[in-house]
Amino acid sequence: MAVPKEDVPNGYPLGQWIANLRTSHTRMPAHQAAALHGIYPWWNAPWSTLWQRTWHHARTHGPLDPARGFPTASYSLGEWLYLQCTRYPALHPEQQRLLTQIGIDTHTAATARPRRRNLKAGAEEALAHARTWAAQHGHLAGVSTTTMHCGYPLGHWLAGRRSQQGRGVLSPERQHALSDIDPWWCPPWHLKWQRSYYRARDAADGQLLRPHTGFSGLNDSLTARWLLRQCSTYAQLAPEQRQLLTDIGITTETARTVQAPPPAAGSAKPTTHSALESVVSAALGTPPTRPARTQRVRQAAKLATPRSRLGHRPDLVPGFERALEHARAYAAKHGHLAAPRDTVHDGHPLGAWLFSQRNRAKQRARDCLPPSPHLHELAAIDPWWNPPWDLHWQRNYYRTRDHIAAGEPFDPVARIPAPSIVLGTWITRACLQYHQLHPDQQHLLDAIGITAQTAEQRPPSPRPHAEALTHARTWASEHGHLCPPIKTVHNGFPLGEWLNRQRELAKKRSSPSPTQQALVDCRS
Repeated sequence: MAVPKEDVPNGYPLGQWIANLRTSHTRMPAHQAAALHGIYPWWNAPWSTLWQRTWHHARTHGPLDPARGFPTASYSLGEWLYLQCTRYPALHPEQQRLLTQIGIDTHTAATARPRRRNLKAGAEEALAHARTWAAQHGHLAGVSTTTMHCGYPLGHWLAGRRSQQGRGVLSPERQHALSDIDPWWCPPWHLKWQRSYYRARDAADGQLLRPHTGFSGLNDSLTARWLLRQCSTYAQLAPEQRQLLTDIGITTETARTVQAPPPAAGSAKPTTHSALESVVSAALGTPPTRPARTQRVRQAAKLATPRSRLGHRPDLVPGFERALEHARAYAAKHGHLAAPRDTVHDGHPLGAWLFSQRNRAKQRARDCLPPSPHLHELAAIDPWWNPPWDLHWQRNYYRTRDHIAAGEPFDPVARIPAPSIVLGTWITRACLQYHQLHPDQQHLLDAIGITAQTAEQRPPSPRPHAEALTHARTWASEHGHLCPPIKTVHNGFPLGEWLNRQRELAKKRSSPSPTQQALVDCRS
């Protein structure tokens, strides 16, 4: 009768009925309580029903072997059984009697070993699925988080390895094994780019690319548009991305020819559509997205050369100049224009305005149009107001620059600031990914003292809590105790918060962990 509260067998809410009986058991007539006890003695046990259900589940697994880590049980059940062994003296006497029925008594509980995952076998199984997937598809870029391969969660496993690679904690053996399968299994750019590249590579297989006609030889219009977009933003791509495009015939010269496609003889250059859509529609023979009459009228009304909104909307000039003054004031105060989207400067929504300007600039680049002339004024205020990488990276860069300018402790090789704080985490990631960053990002890092040599000299990540224990021992030797205020920061490490968290964890454990035992030794 240890059924979950949500169980409704044969349409009857049995779980809810038993839960109500447990709630009102003190007011239950004696004959009803005796009847329930006759059906199941532990219908209202003093421990949780989840414990009781797990005990029934363990009983179905045959003879247990606590001394070998419960090899016949699943991993989660083995963990639960080992936890009962560690807590055996503190369990209810009736719980101990129930555990004895499945082979766990005082002696076996004392000799129990924890359940261990066979990590090597699990990794080999995952790599086997990855090899099979790559053999079928030619790459691993198509593996998303939800991908299942023959019943195995390959996507979830590969997402974990990509996360470890990004944090620099993936073992070299695993890196080499995955790189042997697909050298670009975890590219430094977005996976969507890599998937689109493989799609373009497959579409261009055995065909001659004709960029000056919008890649009309391709039967895939989406791939043609993607290739044109790469050509329009070719200068912003990483060197490895350019090399990949070169492998399928998109070189620097090719990109230049696409950025300035020759107009048809005797016809005005269309400006109603973006240049990208015009080239692709003409090359692929797809119908225009607007009625032909509307296109002719609007094309005749517009100039042949693309202009910015300020060029043909004089009423927008005062608003732009006003926003520009706010941008200059913000940059004079903070030293940059990497303002969050919700930034308000003297009542003006500067963050939202900059967000809009960045989107328009990126849209013009995607449409193969030159930058709007008025955006040069923003670049004069901050050359990196619209970087080709993520803006969060740029904000963290400025935080680090301000941290150094304020004279705060800074030594990337000595891991100062500590990786446990936000700024230290970003510095650690910048060092680990230094050789994968954009060349301009590397130049920015060089300016604040994070060079290629610094990144290589940075020691590997210590084992968990090793750095925290070092700070704790130093504090204890200097002050004679481990009771600092919660906001205490010791050499860039939030020692007060970490110790408070260890105290909270110690309250939930029946025995001290190795880290907590080391803290006890610090005080003695």
